[in-house]
Amino acid sequence: MTIFVVETVVVKPEKHEEFKLLMQRVLKYKQENPELFKEVKSWKLFRQMFGGTAGAYVSMWEFENLTDLEKCWAKEDKDKEFQKMHQELLQFIEPATFFMEIWASAI
Repeated sequence: MTIFVVETVVVKPEKHEEFKLLMQRVLKYKQENPELFKEVKSWKLFRQMFGGTAGAYVSMWEFENLTDLEKCWAKEDKDKEFQKMHQELLQFIEPATFFMEIWASAI
């Protein structure tokens, strides 16, 4: 059963460029450390244009199942560089706008 972790954030208006640079670093880090992210089937970053919270960013992480998600998160929790990038992210987003959902395939 494929699952997606869907995270939504609103970036502070003055931090959009720094946020984009950080997301590029995350992508590069993901590519340079395939063992850390081997359970991730795909990762996409979108910017919401209409409806909901226009201007929000939505990232979608795809996993084969919850077990793979838990393995990946356990490794990320132990990785100091990844945790550093996560802390940077928190500096760029509007307070209380981080929202996460886990979606499972229906069919």
